[in-house]
Amino acid sequence: MDFKTIILKKEDHIATLTLNRPEKMNTVNGQMERELAAALEDIGKDSEIRVMVLNAAGEKAFCAGGDISDIDPTRLGTTAQEISTGLRKLYRDVMLPLYELSIPTIASVQGAASSWGFDLVLSCDMRIGSEKARFNEGFTRVGLTPATGGVWLLPRVVGLPKAAELIFTANMIDAKEAERLGVLCKVVTPEELESETMALATKIAKMPPLAIRLSKLQLRRGLQTDFSASLDLAAQCQGICITSEDSKEAIAAMFEKREASFKGK
Repeated sequence: MDFKTIILKKEDHIATLTLNRPEKMNTVNGQMERELAAALEDIGKDSEIRVMVLNAAGEKAFCAGGDISDIDPTRLGTTAQEISTGLRKLYRDVMLPLYELSIPTIASVQGAASSWGFDLVLSCDMRIGSEKARFNEGFTRVGLTPATGGVWLLPRVVGLPKAAELIFTANMIDAKEAERLGVLCKVVTPEELESETMALATKIAKMPPLAIRLSKLQLRRGLQTDFSASLDLAAQCQGICITSEDSKEAIAAMFEKREASFKGK
């Protein structure tokens, strides 16, 4: 697929997915939605990719949400039910594949992330922001409800009361507050953002990929199950890891004082 609104680059086991509509504050229109869905499918199928970085072009905005000028609900139907059915597919085609990627994902946020943009950030496993990063769930400001995952994602990051406040008021938070709340893992200068992000991605890409994928699986499942079930899953995953080529290679490399070469199996 020839991408027009995003850029997909793969290098050294790292996929970098860039939102590329800076003149429109990287808002998501229909074309970007389709291209994001295609790119995420491609990344998910590529066994050579071990980490994905999600970033955005330009300095002002990471993603200001959906492109209002491109929104025409009538193309989805005329009734609330018809529109809901169309929107369900639209949102699920991007948000589910992003959240459910088996590899670690890192959001690198250089500017404002609002509404859908904020939810794209929240869908990633780790999030690094520049001092200029800002975040809000702006849906309610225009008479809408957070429909791209924010009502599910945000409480799991900041807690229910704070999520309610941010959603009900559409208040904007700066990078410092986002770090305090756990939205961001780290805040850096704009000049450091790319290098800090890639340093983290590179470090993870050099880890045993099978163990990393199974660790992510446990983290995700752990949010939806009890402790007993989590321990059962951990035992199952550990059995797979102990008998894997990656584990044998990691131990051998440690004793031989060399860099390991992993195969992801």
